[in-house]
Amino acid sequence: MRTGLHGSSGGAALRAPLTERLAALTAPCPMHPSMYQIEAAVIDWSRKVGLDTGPGVGVHLLAGRAFARYGMGTVTLFARWLTWMSRLREEPSALAGVLAVAGGGEPGPPLERAFADLWRACAPGLGEGGRERFLAGLIAQQAALLGAGTPSIEEYPALARAGFGAYLFDLVESCTGVEVPAPIRRSPQWRAVAEASGDVAAWCDDLVAGRGHVTAASASLGLCGEAAEQWVIDRVVARMEELWTAARAISPVVERHSLGFVASGEVIQVACAFLTIPRAYLEWLLESPRYRHLR
Repeated sequence: MRTGLHGSSGGAALRAPLTERLAALTAPCPMHPSMYQIEAAVIDWSRKVGLDTGPGVGVHLLAGRAFARYGMGTVTLFARWLTWMSRLREEPSALAGVLAVAGGGEPGPPLERAFADLWRACAPGLGEGGRERFLAGLIAQQAALLGAGTPSIEEYPALARAGFGAYLFDLVESCTGVEVPAPIRRSPQWRAVAEASGDVAAWCDDLVAGRGHVTAASASLGLCGEAAEQWVIDRVVARMEELWTAARAISPVVERHSLGFVASGEVIQVACAFLTIPRAYLEWLLESPRYRHLR
């Protein structure tokens, strides 16, 4: 499959609707059939742990698209993580307490209580290596969110993945109950898919919020306002194409490890989630009132 990149990076192409530039956007992303129940479950959970009474701006819809063919429990758990991550990025100073809870400390404020609840549900499914990667991701997120200054365009992608929360992609395994074998996860092909997926999701988040990559483009390239946004949109389109190119190399990697029919299928499904998560973020971007003109 291809995303179908249309047009060049020149001026006219920048103003073309995303639905024309990405063939993957010509049809709506499938949605989980139980979205009302999932939204209610996430709202109820967020109230119980002391977060805002709502799940955030459409996070249940993101989860519902990313895991449209999974059970309601998987979607609800992932939506809760997205709710927590959204709040955490608004309060990065809370990461110190979260890390203490991850190390066995007692939770205090709502963000810590919410994390403790989610961590109890997911940590066993991550395995020892997965838990270490997750905690390393939290530390990297803390450094990225609390760092000073505006990064250059070259520095921004890696920093954005860390600040957005690259551990989001480790949670796919835990939420779906699938553990990707370490040799596959460490392969260049798998890392390429995970990094491209994280970039698209993070940059879409930046566009909706009007910060991050948009700010970096303004500072490094001398762009401002709509010009900076259009530059980031152009990069989102190109990165989505790179993601699909990288994804085509996953099946041969899985086949080389002779996992068996069922296990191979489960690993491929995790890789498919890495494709669907940024696709869901693109839908979210287009739903934002600010960017509906991009349809």
